[in-house]
Amino acid sequence: MTRQFDTVVKEIIIGFGFINGLWFAIGTSPQDQILGFLNKHSSAMPTLLQKIMPIIPLILMAITIITIISIYRRGRTFGIIAVLMGFVSGAVILKNWQASLILLLASIVLGLISFKHQT
Repeated sequence: MTRQFDTVVKEIIIGFGFINGLWFAIGTSPQDQILGFLNKHSSAMPTLLQKIMPIIPLILMAITIITIISIYRRGRTFGIIAVLMGFVSGAVILKNWQASLILLLASIVLGLISFKHQT
């Protein structure tokens, strides 16, 4: 496996798909937890950071949209399907870890195939 494909699998399929699915399965959002903590302790922050706080969720949303566009550009439809399979794999891990493992492996293989043909 070349370095580029290794990066695609780690960052896009496993990072964006599987980890987000895992957080979904657990029932929490790290973004909400971090932003809630920052809002709770915002009075102790510098003034500049207090002024930036309202736009941080918009910045995070923009990063998510850019990531989705990047996934589509790199892998087209099969790349998006691979990431969605990674998400479902993370989402079902607490209920059926065997099915989760099979889905994760299938998403990695599909991702490698789809991203290989597009690069």
